[in-house]
Amino acid sequence: MSGSTQRPAALPAEALGAVALSNAIRDAVAMGEERLVLMLRLSALPRARRFGSRAELLREAWDPLNSTARVRGFKLPGGDLVAIGLPNASEALEHQQRILFSMLEAEEAEKAVHMLRLPQQAAAVMAAVEDSLGMVAAMQAMALEEPEERTVDAATLASAERGLMTADLSIFFRRQKICWLEPGGQNTRRFWEDRRADLGEICERLLPGSDISLTPAFAQRLMKSIDRRQLSDIARPEELRNMRQLALPLRVESLFSAEFLRLDAIMPQSQRPRLIIGLDSEDVLADPDLFLLARNFAQARGYRLMLEAASPFAATILSSQRAGFDFLRLKWSEDFPAADSPATAALQKKLSLNAEQVVLAGADRPAAIAWGWEAGIRLFQGRLIESQRPAS
Repeated sequence: MSGSTQRPAALPAEALGAVALSNAIRDAVAMGEERLVLMLRLSALPRARRFGSRAELLREAWDPLNSTARVRGFKLPGGDLVAIGLPNASEALEHQQRILFSMLEAEEAEKAVHMLRLPQQAAAVMAAVEDSLGMVAAMQAMALEEPEERTVDAATLASAERGLMTADLSIFFRRQKICWLEPGGQNTRRFWEDRRADLGEICERLLPGSDISLTPAFAQRLMKSIDRRQLSDIARPEELRNMRQLALPLRVESLFSAEFLRLDAIMPQSQRPRLIIGLDSEDVLADPDLFLLARNFAQARGYRLMLEAASPFAATILSSQRAGFDFLRLKWSEDFPAADSPATAALQKKLSLNAEQVVLAGADRPAAIAWGWEAGIRLFQGRLIESQRPAS
């Protein structure tokens, strides 16, 4: 007869936070201790809103709680976040609650942001824990059901990079004018041109049938290659001679590339302010130290910088670094808060920008321009703007 004992299966890593929270709740209830519980239920939001830049910004906004004294944080399956604090931590938790409310629409905030008390509302907190533990099995099942995509291997990417440096990319670059547009369409003026590569079309041509998003490191390499190619094109004598005000999105690292340094060496000092370098908010947040180095270098050389934010909330979070940017570019979507909402008013107050410093991109529908006008924006970019006839 065997004396071996079967060991229990290890818990999935994503379930450990839920178990730790469950234990903390039981301890508080057993000891009769009062605790405040702040919950950010990302799992309560529509699936499209649980991922991407909005969810990332919510998590960034949550981070200060992780270093707050007398507050203990937990991460649950599905991305939900929970903070438990002593009563004297109420100010920090309530401040965080207000920030989260300002970043969400009212209906979303009601579903996703909750302030509860232990031991009185222990059942409600435990219900959230049980929901998250149930999601572990659901997520594992979804992973098994998802169809396989073709990933990009090193050889395929190297071939694409070689093609990128020799192919005619003019058909992949989107050039749009950025115009001053006042209500009623009066006094329309062209300010500058925005030039950016269509990554989707480039991948379709150079990496047919592959999903570059499945290999983030390769995606980064490809985008850097695109930056280098654009910088090489701008450095051509005919391009420099004819260059007007130009907005060019670049990755932060690309400001230290050989191609940028070569362009900087041949571009006259008087011409550098014509090049407006767009830096994406997610790229800036990914490595703040590198961004500060790049910002200082660009400013010292006479270039102007533009913060590119997918939403007003990204611009709000980066406001402490706002002094380094000459412009802010927002890309409009229907997810934007109403132009007359407290969230928009708070954005305007915090950024203190004038009308000549904010660009509203994605102006493809009248609703976008109407939002911009009501929010005090006068610089627009998009398909509707392309149809305008600037006075100059």
